[in-house]
Amino acid sequence: MKYNKLFRILALAIILSLLMLAIPATPALAQTILLSPTSGTVGTTVTVTGTGFTAYTGQSVYILFDYAFMVSASVTGGTFSTSFTVPSSATAGQAIVTVRTLPEPDQGSLIAQASFTVTARTITLSPSTGYVGDTVIISGTGFAANSPITFYFDSVIVTAVTSTTNANGSFPNTTFTIPSTSRGGHTIEARDASLNSATATFAVANKITVSPTSGAVGDTVTINGTGFAASSPITFYFDDVSVGTATYTNLNGSFTNNTFTIPSTSRGSHTIKAQDASGNYAIATFTVAHKITITPTSGVSGISVTVSGTGFGANRPITIKYNNNLVTTTPASITTDANGSFSASFTVLASIAGTYKVDATDGTNTASANFVSTTDATISQTTSEAAPGYVGMPLTITGTGFKPNATVTVTYTSDPVTLATVPTDANGNFSVKVTIPPSAGGSHAITVTDGYTTKQFTFVMESTAPAIPPPLLPMMGVKAKSKAYFDWEDVTKDVKGADERSTPVTYTLQIATDADFKTILLKKEGLTTSAYTLTDAEKLKSTKKEAPYYWRLRAVDAASNASDWTGAGTFYVGFIFPEIKGGLLYGLIGAGALLLFFLGFWVGRRGGGYEY
Repeated sequence: MKYNKLFRILALAIILSLLMLAIPATPALAQTILLSPTSGTVGTTVTVTGTGFTAYTGQSVYILFDYAFMVSASVTGGTFSTSFTVPSSATAGQAIVTVRTLPEPDQGSLIAQASFTVTARTITLSPSTGYVGDTVIISGTGFAANSPITFYFDSVIVTAVTSTTNANGSFPNTTFTIPSTSRGGHTIEARDASLNSATATFAVANKITVSPTSGAVGDTVTINGTGFAASSPITFYFDDVSVGTATYTNLNGSFTNNTFTIPSTSRGSHTIKAQDASGNYAIATFTVAHKITITPTSGVSGISVTVSGTGFGANRPITIKYNNNLVTTTPASITTDANGSFSASFTVLASIAGTYKVDATDGTNTASANFVSTTDATISQTTSEAAPGYVGMPLTITGTGFKPNATVTVTYTSDPVTLATVPTDANGNFSVKVTIPPSAGGSHAITVTDGYTTKQFTFVMESTAPAIPPPLLPMMGVKAKSKAYFDWEDVTKDVKGADERSTPVTYTLQIATDADFKTILLKKEGLTTSAYTLTDAEKLKSTKKEAPYYWRLRAVDAASNASDWTGAGTFYVGFIFPEIKGGLLYGLIGAGALLLFFLGFWVGRRGGGYEY
């Protein structure tokens, strides 16, 4: 019994000891806080949940972040829940979230604590390497919440790009274009309104672009380059063969609009390389295609055309066609060289004017070019206002490229006068001589046509008037016969041409009853000689000297050029005996003879002293 009692006392003592140890530890195990999330960037919203706060029911507790007061919460039924935002002053690393009975970091009772990991402020680039002009996507975290973000490239603000963080201090997927700059690493910085910033590096590589990317030998290509060393000479290569230094880069390591001529080479893909003095280089691909050029690109049938080809198969035979017809070439056999190039000529086949295709083929590759077949006509002598032509002027008209074996008609003036017709030969060529007919002074058209093609020349007829013909008879104021005779000096008109000659001149005569020639009695045109006698039908009536007739004349050439009129001459016509014909005429003659006989007898008697 004694030992049992002792054991009971010992067990009670142990139990009391254990209770003494358990009572002080109970609050620490019961009062806990949970954080959600347990890590994040500046601006992250953190929810704090407390349990086991029975002793503080009906009271307020205070939450501190790294000993800076954030928010308070009321305890209900031993629990509470509240949220706060990670402040912009937070630095990356571990932070302590504390629950106290007072908001000051060093006052009140410390009830519970938990750790929160502050994530670093960062930006990410996608991609992080590339070329000038590339678009980069920038995303950032750890910045101030709802803050505008300013971007910098190598410390230079980029005004065209802006963004704003969300409530968590993040901004997603902001696009950014790499500006013109030299090769190497460059810093991109994002900075919020609180001057919090983060940087990332973008590696710029050198690059060239060619335009166009395909073509033929001899084509001009434009090359632009970026990302090279600054202010460096650039050497160009075609298929690793240097073609010389053509330009320098600017301060940003760029060059623009440098032209490059594709050298003679074979068909297919080739490389163009640009390299700076530091050995940085970039390559672009250019595809060479086959091509032909023709010289000339237009002309008449029968002329020689040269065909040059590049980019064909190496050492391949070439066939040339004109308008789908095989042609004879010089040389007769054409073969490309090792670069797929050739040159040959052919004579344009006879054809009417139009556009025709020239084809060259190596059996696999065919290239074409257009030849414009034209018609041409020439005249042996051109005329102008300063150097006009004349009536009777001989001209030679030559034509090429007209319709083969056709008839060409040559006409003159707007009211056509046919000057000649002539056949063309098998190549559409012809030559014909024509003479200019009488026509008025001024411009006229000479038209040449085969019914399909028409050519026209301008012929300028001379318009110089001939001299005024000097009048001779009748003289001023004299009496004239009723069938008056008019006379004047000849007028000649010389024209100069390939054969100096005189052009025909005619005369116009007018007779009037007044000095102003308002009442014209007679008008004679086209007189070919310098004299004229009035006919019986044109004889004039007798008139007084005080009321004379008036006459004048002028010269007119074959081009209808007329001289001025002469001054008005005057004459009158005396009494006119009636005309006696037949038996009456003979009777009067006999009476006159008898009268003369008696008159002579009487005069003889008186002379002999006879008296009656």
